[in-house]
Amino acid sequence: MQENSHHDSRQPGRAALGGVLIGGALTAFVVLAAAAPRVAGLLVSSAAVAVPATLLAMAFGTPIALLIAKTDVPGRRTALVLVGTLLLLPLYVIASAWMAALGDQGGAPALLTGDGPAGGWLVGYSGAIFLHAVVATPWATLLAVAALRSVDPRLEEAALLDASARRVLGTVTLRGAAPALAAAGVLLAVLAAAEMTMTDLLQVRTFAEEVYTQAAAGELLDPTASGTWRLAVGVLTLGLVAAAATLTLVRRLRPSGMAPSRHPWRLALARPRVAAACLAIMVGLLTLLPVVALAYRAGGIVVPQETGPTRSWSLTKLVTSVGSAPWQHRRELIASTGLALTVATTATFAAAAIAWSLRGRRLAGDLGGVGLAMLLAVPGPVIGLVVIRLLNQPLDSPMALLGDLYGTWFAPWFAQMVRITPAIALLLWPAALAVPAEWIDAARIDGAGSFARWRWVAAPSMAPALGAAWLAAFALSLGELSATVLVVPPGTPPLSVRMLSLLHYGVEDRVAALGLVLVLGYLVIAAAVGRLLPLGRRAG
Repeated sequence: MQENSHHDSRQPGRAALGGVLIGGALTAFVVLAAAAPRVAGLLVSSAAVAVPATLLAMAFGTPIALLIAKTDVPGRRTALVLVGTLLLLPLYVIASAWMAALGDQGGAPALLTGDGPAGGWLVGYSGAIFLHAVVATPWATLLAVAALRSVDPRLEEAALLDASARRVLGTVTLRGAAPALAAAGVLLAVLAAAEMTMTDLLQVRTFAEEVYTQAAAGELLDPTASGTWRLAVGVLTLGLVAAAATLTLVRRLRPSGMAPSRHPWRLALARPRVAAACLAIMVGLLTLLPVVALAYRAGGIVVPQETGPTRSWSLTKLVTSVGSAPWQHRRELIASTGLALTVATTATFAAAAIAWSLRGRRLAGDLGGVGLAMLLAVPGPVIGLVVIRLLNQPLDSPMALLGDLYGTWFAPWFAQMVRITPAIALLLWPAALAVPAEWIDAARIDGAGSFARWRWVAAPSMAPALGAAWLAAFALSLGELSATVLVVPPGTPPLSVRMLSLLHYGVEDRVAALGLVLVLGYLVIAAAVGRLLPLGRRAG
């Protein structure tokens, strides 16, 4: 009870801080609209992609989350692993899969239009909205699962005494999870607005694309450039909104949700097989359809003729393409794996230290969460340019020694650390809060110092979450592109950079085959994360 009262006592302060953040975001946008209407217009353009995409993702992901979290439908664990695989997959793999299915010369347009040229369905704003919705749906699903799990099962069980199970699901469970679901939607919209991979492929002009263009032109961090401060205000607007949404999530998602003491209430379905079929169809549309499209593209054979190209498919070519893809890209795979191993290890240590330092501190913890959320909302090109400005020092500079690191693998490592550590810290923060205070107090009474308390009390308690965080950081590092593309050293590029360059020329069999290999690898990582996290263990 003491822990709950302590948690509740933080709500007014967090609500006030959230109001300040939203007010600051609105003020920044009004100033931007008055002083820089073009940048404000780009933010509106980003919202025109991000908001519909997020609404679609929440509309599709919430029913999946309901079936996984609050019913006894068979196959919950498998569905959760497949959704987790999509969550960890790099954006360029998801883009290549759906471009193979619906893009120019994709599988579906080709089947419906015959052997002639097929104009793709993924074009312009509609294509960008669709791709962003596909990317956001796994996040929407897992955040909705966490939100539904955060509803106190005692309230649901008490309501069952006076109402039917379906009524309890609608009036107690969904109503209790609604604020967290809304905050999750806002956060996903901000993250979509800050991402440039999909809009860059489809040539849709958004705020993140403008940041990347300014970065490529070298004007982003030039204090004499007229657009620098305008873009900075735009980034600040996105960061403040993301911070307010994160605070709401932290307030609504109970720390005890990482390791609940009560078994969650589930709705007993009258027709579980029908529900399982619905779940399989929804998850299959997200996962199996793009995989089939990649397989179709990897095994496709195109023979040019005078009357037009003819298409056919060969299982032998599919097996050969998938088997040879890792060897053809072995240099990129080795470079990416080495970078990911280093980033995952250092980011997990740094994130664990941050999460532990925020534990038990009211204002400092909230402000720390705000800072982490704002870092998540910073577009990758901004981070890449900051790293370039920091390391590209002239010989007469007091920091000239940093210049020796410019053009080395230190630059992409540092950029990815800045990009990935905030996400891993937010993942570990609930795990740090879930460590019983009694254990920490007992160790302090026995004379254990801060490091000893971490070594012998916190680390063993957080071990599953730390393992999952390391795997998540490894997967995120393999897929990071927007900051890495600006700071990659000469020579063999990481796989993400090479894949982006290939995607600009269309999804062909070699890219599709490599995408299938990566899907298999990420499926293994997602299964391991699902076994480590309590959320995954409780879904089965």
